[in-house]
Amino acid sequence: MAVVLIRRGVSGLPSVPRGGTPGTYPYEAIKVAKLLRANGHTVSFEDEKPNREYVTHDAAEFWLPILAFGAGITSNVLSGVLVELIKSYLPSRSGNDQQPGVEQPMLHLEVVRGDERIVLDGSVQDVLTAAEQLRHGSTDELEELPRA
Repeated sequence: MAVVLIRRGVSGLPSVPRGGTPGTYPYEAIKVAKLLRANGHTVSFEDEKPNREYVTHDAAEFWLPILAFGAGITSNVLSGVLVELIKSYLPSRSGNDQQPGVEQPMLHLEVVRGDERIVLDGSVQDVLTAAEQLRHGSTDELEELPRA
C-alpha cells in the first residue's frame, strides 16, 4: 500500500499559507486521512496534531489536502489511491442528487510525486477521469481536463 504525507496548505486555495505554525489544512484532511487509512494506506501529517489548524468554506466545493507520495510510487498505484479517494466524493446516484440544472460539486486536488506536481480542479467526475488516466504513466493527456 501507499505511504501518503498530508502537507500544509489547501488544494485550489493558494491564499491559504503553506508555511508557519500552526500548519493550515482543509477540514477535509480529517476525512481524507480516515478514508486512506481505512483502505490500508499509511498516512501522516506534516505537522503533529497540536500544531494543526483547520479551515473550511461553505460552498458546493471540496478543497482537499495536498497529498505527497514518494517518487518511487508507480502511476498505477497512485491512480488507484486517488480513484478510491475521489469516488467517495461522487454524489449519490439515488434521490434528487441528479436533478437537471443542478451543478455538481467541484473538487480541488493537488498531488505531489517526487518532483511532479499535479493540480486538478473540476467536477468530481472530471477529476476522477483524470486520476484514471494516470494509470497510463503519463500526465500528458491531462492537458485537456480542468487544471489550475
